[in-house]
Amino acid sequence: MMKLFLIFSIFNIFNNNNYKYMDNYINIIVDHFESEYLRHNYYKDESAKEIAKKLNKQLNSTLKDKGMFIAKYSLSKNVDPYLVTAVILQETGCKWTCSSLVRKCNNVGGNKGKPSCNSGSYRKFDTIEEGIKFAINVLSKYYNNGKTTPEQIGPKYASDPKWASRVNNYIKKLKNS
Repeated sequence: MMKLFLIFSIFNIFNNNNYKYMDNYINIIVDHFESEYLRHNYYKDESAKEIAKKLNKQLNSTLKDKGMFIAKYSLSKNVDPYLVTAVILQETGCKWTCSSLVRKCNNVGGNKGKPSCNSGSYRKFDTIEEGIKFAINVLSKYYNNGKTTPEQIGPKYASDPKWASRVNNYIKKLKNS
């Protein structure tokens, strides 16, 4: 709202000869605002709120009620929130009770690295939100390289040859929740 006020304030500064310029400028700003709003709040005509509601129906244990966080952060990274959640469910078991890696280390993606969790090879995160963001950031790298389906991501992401079909099953369940 403040941005709109500033735009109209600037508009009033200009004289009548510059109205056409200002109209174009305002249209550009409004279009940009709308596209950014839509990009951060909608995925294929579903609002983040609607998506989060579906995600929350399938998330339990440590990830209970994290649907909105996952949806919003996924959308901000231009990644399918259903795919993200399906990968998280496949990696963590949080459809039921989350794995000890999630409960003890906040690691929702099965990510390896440092700082290590319990002196193992898996990475530890200070908060569950930090772990979720990391997992989404990893998936966004695949998206940025044109890999947007479980079949395209699976061979590099997971060693299990059935990983893609399992992730796709979760996607179906999430969308139909």
